[in-house]
Amino acid sequence: MHKWVLLLLTMALLAPGACMPDKKAQEELQKEIQGLKTEIKALQEKLAKLEAGQQEILSLLQKPPAPPAAGVAPPAAPEPLSVSQLIKDKERFMGTRVTVKGMPGTVLEHHQTMLMKAPEGMVEVYFGSLPDVKTVNRLTSTSLDQPLTVTGLVNPPGKGGGSLRIIAEAVEF
Repeated sequence: MHKWVLLLLTMALLAPGACMPDKKAQEELQKEIQGLKTEIKALQEKLAKLEAGQQEILSLLQKPPAPPAAGVAPPAAPEPLSVSQLIKDKERFMGTRVTVKGMPGTVLEHHQTMLMKAPEGMVEVYFGSLPDVKTVNRLTSTSLDQPLTVTGLVNPPGKGGGSLRIIAEAVEF
């Protein structure tokens, strides 16, 4: 083992020129090192900008939201449509949620359906899926002689044609 170490030491001492890189290779290494130093400096600047932006975002997130401006009222709910307006613009409202106000017509208790009438035609209102059982009972057990406001999804007529359908989500007396 000692012989190998001595042999290596002797070779290193005898051939000092063999271990030294040539001048051209040294210059290339210096250029690469300089390029890497420049790249590191640019990355450090980018990192500093990112950290500053992150701190700004954190400070904005920690601030409580500003109170709403005084005197500004929330937007009012849109006026309910009449049954006539819904029938005239049925293509526009198909598949959308609407609020319709009108006089109730016939209530089909076993189908949990009511008709709302207008001179242009009728709209069928299915109220069986209302979450409030009291409202369903009120619709089926009392005579309705005042306008109702129905909010729900407008669907096309059934297979046999007929009138538009609204799947009621809420009914106001």
